[in-house]
Amino acid sequence: MRRIMKTDFLLFALFLSVITNAVFFYIYLRRPHVFYPVQTEENRLCVYFRGGLGNHMFQYASTYGIARARNMTVGITPASELFNTFNISSQFLIGKQFCDTAEKVVERKPCAYDKGSVHFIRKEKVNYIHKSYLQSWKYFEDVEDEVREQFVFMGDVQDKAHELIKSLTKPFASKNLTIIAVHIRRGDYKNERNVKYGYNLATGEYLSRAFKYFRDRYDPIVFIVFTNPNVEDLKWCKYHVNGSDVVFAPENPREVDMCAISMCNHTIMTVGSFGWWGSFLAKGTTIYFSDVAQNNSNLRKDFSFDMSDYFYPGWIGLR
Repeated sequence: MRRIMKTDFLLFALFLSVITNAVFFYIYLRRPHVFYPVQTEENRLCVYFRGGLGNHMFQYASTYGIARARNMTVGITPASELFNTFNISSQFLIGKQFCDTAEKVVERKPCAYDKGSVHFIRKEKVNYIHKSYLQSWKYFEDVEDEVREQFVFMGDVQDKAHELIKSLTKPFASKNLTIIAVHIRRGDYKNERNVKYGYNLATGEYLSRAFKYFRDRYDPIVFIVFTNPNVEDLKWCKYHVNGSDVVFAPENPREVDMCAISMCNHTIMTVGSFGWWGSFLAKGTTIYFSDVAQNNSNLRKDFSFDMSDYFYPGWIGLR
């Protein structure tokens, strides 16, 4: 009986090993064959994910930039949403147990560059985890091209985003058509806790000025609006955003929306990290709502004095 049980256990262990290797081989085949220095389970800087897709992208990009600056290797687990959305190299994979036991690093301000978040005291052959939001482009400024290489959407996501844009712009068919993505976030920004913390919502007046900026410069033009699919937000958007050159995107998975935004010529963003990353990946002209935080609020204290650590250089702020 014991011999049978031992045999069964060995067979199960072999089966589990085969399945695990097959999964990792499948993941490997989906990755770009791009190689970066240092591939050990030591000297890793693990990404700590929290929040939505835009938050995750800041956390990965900034942690990656910090790791490269400190001659470490970023660590990401296979279960990460980003790893299954973008072409992030499989060599950055690390077992969850290594990050669970890593020493912690924290930031001082979520939306401002902090030298201490980069130049923390560290020991050799020890893993660390950055339990921070790290929402500043300055953390990955020196490796921006590498970040862009990794934030390339999976092929199936690109196909869906391309079809979405194609269907929405079909009535405006023109070789010279300029496509503006408009991301309007309201939703959770309206709840009492966020308002009390200091969050401001973009106004209809701001959107009118942003639309005018592009209408004055491009013709023909179409604005594709991406927003929360709930009835209240759609009603607000359609009241403040209208015209024969405006179309509203239907509800899609968030990665498809962001990919579609990144495929547009230029962008208008309101508030939030989702619109930030869609605009960053689009690489065109970006208009942003500059009055995102109430004066003297807790949220305002999360930023640098002029918010330049958060908003990307060259973007145009309007109120």
